[in-house]
Amino acid sequence: SMREIAEACNITKPSLYYYFKDKDEICYTIVRYVLDDQNKKIKQYIEQNMPLKDILIDIFQKTFNAKLKKSLGFFLHMVDYIKGVPALEKKFKPLKEENEKFSKELFKIAAKNNNIEQNKVDLAHYLFESCLYHIVFAHRKEIKVEPKDIATSILKAIDYKNVEE
Repeated sequence: SMREIAEACNITKPSLYYYFKDKDEICYTIVRYVLDDQNKKIKQYIEQNMPLKDILIDIFQKTFNAKLKKSLGFFLHMVDYIKGVPALEKKFKPLKEENEKFSKELFKIAAKNNNIEQNKVDLAHYLFESCLYHIVFAHRKEIKVEPKDIATSILKAIDYKNVEE
C-alpha cells in the first residue's frame, strides 16, 4: 500500500502522494528509469563505436553483477506487476519497444559494417535477448559460462566475421 511504501521510505504518506498519485505510478516510474538507463548505455556503446563482442561482454557482465547484487529481483517484480495491470501494461509497451529498438540497433550497425549478414540481425537479437533472459532467471550456480563465452557463442552462431577480435 502507499502507507507501507511511505513507511519503508521513511517519509509521510502525503509526501509520497505529492510525487506519485498511486503505487502503479511508482512502479511505472521505476521500470521507466531502468529502461531509460539501459537505452542511454546502448546509445553510448553506439557512439563509442565499440566492437560488438566487447559490447555484449559488457552487457552480460553487468547483468551478472546486478544478479549477484540481487538488484534485478526488485526490477523483475515491478515488471511482473506491470504485466498484471492492463492499463500499466499498455503504458509500458512503448518503453519496451523503444528498448528493443535500441538493442537491435547494435546488431544493425554490425550488419552495416559487414560483420553480420543482414538476414541474421533478428536472429542475433533473439539470441542476445534469450541469453539475457536466461541469466536473469536462472540460478547463478546453474550458469557455468562466462560473459565472454556467451558473447562469442552468439557471434559464432550468426557467422559474425572476426569473432576473435
